[in-house]
Amino acid sequence: MVLNIAIVDDLENDRKRIEGYIDRYFSDRKNRSVRIGHYSNAEVFLKSYRKNDYHILFLDICMGDMNGLELAERIRSCDNNIRIIFMSTSQEFVFAAFSVHPEGYLCKPYEYDAFTDLMTKTIGGMSENEKYLTIQFPRSKQETTKVNDIMSVVSNNHSVNVYLITGEIWESNMLFSEFQTMLQNEPGFLECNRGIIINMNYAVQIKNDTFIMQDGTVYPIRRRGRKEISAKFTKYLADKMRRSLNI
Repeated sequence: MVLNIAIVDDLENDRKRIEGYIDRYFSDRKNRSVRIGHYSNAEVFLKSYRKNDYHILFLDICMGDMNGLELAERIRSCDNNIRIIFMSTSQEFVFAAFSVHPEGYLCKPYEYDAFTDLMTKTIGGMSENEKYLTIQFPRSKQETTKVNDIMSVVSNNHSVNVYLITGEIWESNMLFSEFQTMLQNEPGFLECNRGIIINMNYAVQIKNDTFIMQDGTVYPIRRRGRKEISAKFTKYLADKMRRSLNI
């Protein structure tokens, strides 16, 4: 398998450092070949970028007119599969970076051990078997989707709407209780109100007793158990951040 990796950093020495680490890491992994793209700023990368061009993106945060966080938001709006690894001289942007779901955060000047730990975790996540759900529709039609491509599931009278990260909305004739059963053991999913299940990976924040999703959709949090729901979301974010930072 050819692994396509992009490096976006306005400092040539930093681009060379990460390229050297990548070459060193894959030098004894003969089952993978690597193709690396170099970009000196966010604008150049964005101009040439096409969805699925790259598997992994090493992205400096502090750059010129468009910083790394802004670029990541642009990329994430159309590509949820690319693995983003931020790089910065400071950890002050860690929590701001979390909304685009990065694989991790390297604080410059980072050593090879920190790089290799994060790369191993990233590659491992890519090779894990994806979980899928088969969803039924009227007239015995069915579709299969990755579990993590589901942003939310919402009961709608006698049907259930499944909202995907692609922007598609699937109207299923399955019972909402069937979705509850299928998703109950998936750690990222949370029933925030009667007839509403969200994927916390795409929830940006809680505001005014509602979940604000990545696409701007707003879902109310039920009054009963509101504190527990908020606590679960906070804990999920914290646990995910610790995994990203390897702490």
